[in-house]
Amino acid sequence: MALDDLFLQIGELGRYQWYLVILASLGTTICPVSLFSQYFYTLHTPHWCAADNALNSTECALYGLDYAQCAEAQKNVTIPWTEEEGYAECEMYNTTGAESYSSYTNLSVIECQNGWVFDESETGRTLTTQYELVCDRENLIHLSQSLYFVGCLLGNAVYGTLSDRYGRLTSWAICIFQSLVFAVAILFTKTFWLYNVSRVLMGMANYALWIVPFVYLTEVVGHNKRMFVGLLVEFFWAGGYLLVTALSWVIRDWFYIQIIVVVYHVVLFPIVLLLCESPRWLLAVGKIDKAEEVVEKIAKRNGREMPKNYREDLQEEKKKIEEEAEAGHDVTPIEIFRNKTIFIWTVIMMVIWFAHGMTYWAITFISGDLGFNFYPSFFIQAAVEVPAYVFCIILLAYVGRRPPTVVFMLAAGILCLLAIPVPLGAWKAVVVFAAKFCISISFVIMFVYSTEIYPTCIRGFGVSILVNISIFGQIMAPVVMIIAKYWPPFPLVFGGLLSMLGGALASFLPETRGTMLPETMEEAASLGRDKQRIPSEDAAEVAL
Repeated sequence: MALDDLFLQIGELGRYQWYLVILASLGTTICPVSLFSQYFYTLHTPHWCAADNALNSTECALYGLDYAQCAEAQKNVTIPWTEEEGYAECEMYNTTGAESYSSYTNLSVIECQNGWVFDESETGRTLTTQYELVCDRENLIHLSQSLYFVGCLLGNAVYGTLSDRYGRLTSWAICIFQSLVFAVAILFTKTFWLYNVSRVLMGMANYALWIVPFVYLTEVVGHNKRMFVGLLVEFFWAGGYLLVTALSWVIRDWFYIQIIVVVYHVVLFPIVLLLCESPRWLLAVGKIDKAEEVVEKIAKRNGREMPKNYREDLQEEKKKIEEEAEAGHDVTPIEIFRNKTIFIWTVIMMVIWFAHGMTYWAITFISGDLGFNFYPSFFIQAAVEVPAYVFCIILLAYVGRRPPTVVFMLAAGILCLLAIPVPLGAWKAVVVFAAKFCISISFVIMFVYSTEIYPTCIRGFGVSILVNISIFGQIMAPVVMIIAKYWPPFPLVFGGLLSMLGGALASFLPETRGTMLPETMEEAASLGRDKQRIPSEDAAEVAL
């Protein structure tokens, strides 16, 4: 009896598994809360060059101006203004040598000489104002975000290995601790570069705080419920996304928001202590006694009886896993590149995953530049992911993998391009948010789709490559935003064309709905050609 057969007896998604799924899903929200917080820490804050007593107190008194009026008058006479752009943010008039306001004529324009004045009425205290990340230093904001994603890339490799060697919960606990330590460190950094070192080290743990619990969730339920819980956790991603947006909207002070992020880590840390270890991992590493304890606990909490001879069945399962592991040594990851069909599909999926990573985050980054207040804009584009995930469940259950991937990637690309000529304002936001809706659907589908294309012997390696390619896309997204300073449509053009390319290439992938997961390279290569299919269990997966 396989472990999946045992779950059929003791419950594939019973009361106790619901308890585990909800707690573990709550634990994943640390990732989006930590990740998206920096966007609010580095908001664009209106600013202009600080004037060095362009109007002295005597002149202000002469014109009957109080302190505030005098400051506004200095801004008016020292900062260039145009009807299209308003006050210049990085330039000022050169008043050197001018003895009084009356002599301010035919002044040359120069870069800011004495720092900047910031209007924090909308954004509150930000890192942008604290470290003066404006004008020629503005690109440091985007560089910082790219560095964070580099940390995510490193963490994906490190914690994936730790998770397989030392267990899901041990790896998870280390992740939370590392993220917590550097979340606290951020509060005490004195320079922007020290802040970035802490963010990179925090990022190493943050991404793993999504991946490790995600793997855990799929291992504590029966095979008919894996897709469902894999999609359910996406709603918690959206929840964390919305939570940090709402908090930032209300508080508007990066330091206090970061304190809440720290407290959030502390509150959710005990979740790891309330969970049981993955029975699949325990069985895979030969800890059969502990695996028995876990499945017995699941059965008891679900109100089910353990089947007879289940211990002997688990022993047989352990033996089978060991035999498969030994046989697997003959199949190395290099087989991905030796098998022509698998290689072509891998290249196609690499393009698709890169397109998703780049386009999803590029759309996220431009949400504050759509012609109205950043906070409601960011909140709405986060909220559109909730109906996207609902729709995704329906599509996977009743339509398949390939058609929705093709349609929604093409739709996202077309909408990105259509948004370019639309003037800033509500209609441009509607088109961009529709693109975010589409790319969110296809992104989630690819998580399911990719695992169904690779055979068991190289599935972990293959999916790991694709996830890393997606992170490379995320690293590139801030770079795209730097280019946008010189050509604003670039993020939508690049993201749109990439999405359309990915959608077109997806049409060459095989449909996997209703097929068994391939175990060998030969079975994987025959996907789409083998007409023998099993009755689809996808609809059953989403049924409670």
